[in-house]
Amino acid sequence: MLTVHHSKQKVVTLEQKELFFLAGIIGSDRLLGVEDPFLGFLTEDIVQEWENTKEELLTKGYLTRDPDSSELIMTPTVFSRVAIAGLSSRACRFQMKRKCGEKLEGYLHCTNERVVELIRTQEEPDTYQLSDLGNVEQACITVASKIKWGEQPLSTDIPALMFSKKRFYEIVNGTLDEAALTGALTEACYDSQGARALAEAIVHQETGGELQLLVWNGQEWESQSAAFISSTSINWLLRMSTAGKGDWLIATPMSQVDFKDMLLEWLNQPAVQEER
Repeated sequence: MLTVHHSKQKVVTLEQKELFFLAGIIGSDRLLGVEDPFLGFLTEDIVQEWENTKEELLTKGYLTRDPDSSELIMTPTVFSRVAIAGLSSRACRFQMKRKCGEKLEGYLHCTNERVVELIRTQEEPDTYQLSDLGNVEQACITVASKIKWGEQPLSTDIPALMFSKKRFYEIVNGTLDEAALTGALTEACYDSQGARALAEAIVHQETGGELQLLVWNGQEWESQSAAFISSTSINWLLRMSTAGKGDWLIATPMSQVDFKDMLLEWLNQPAVQEER
């Protein structure tokens, strides 16, 4: 099990090369969401870039030298963020777009004790922020807040709706008028009440996006994903077939409590082997 000390500092900001360098120190070769900044470099150039990056980290105080052995040591705060992001066996990738046009994308890296959020800053694309979100339950609350998942009570009269995935996206991507959208969705799922509620949420959505759960099985990342729509009326979770495995989509109305419980169950799934 990966265990690190909790730090009071919430955010660590690192350049792409710095993050990749520090991940290399702890032996991580599966850092999600961060491309190798040294890809295509000649060997001698990589050696020089690593030396430059090391000096930058020493200057910033993120690395220190042991006075007796000259060994490089990460500060506890930096180590706690990089170790979880680079060695945890569970992660959740999120992509979302808000009504105002703002886009958010990043990863949640999870251990049994802590969750670290890794996002690329919008102001500087080669800069990353690693934030401590607390334990898994606290992280689920933070994600629900980011998505703006509504707290309104869920009507028990609206069931889950079954669609052809292909047909659903043909309708959603080609129809803007709410009445026409309701009609097309009704024809596709044969439930007029549910189609009306889903159409209202699509047209008046606050946030839309996708969540992808990733679990390291010792050799590769296994994944499952779901899309979501949050609105001022009803929130929906969309589960669907993957390429080559059928043509279906199930839209399920979901309360904030149920969404948090689902995310908590996702992030608490045991990996085959958790890094020590």
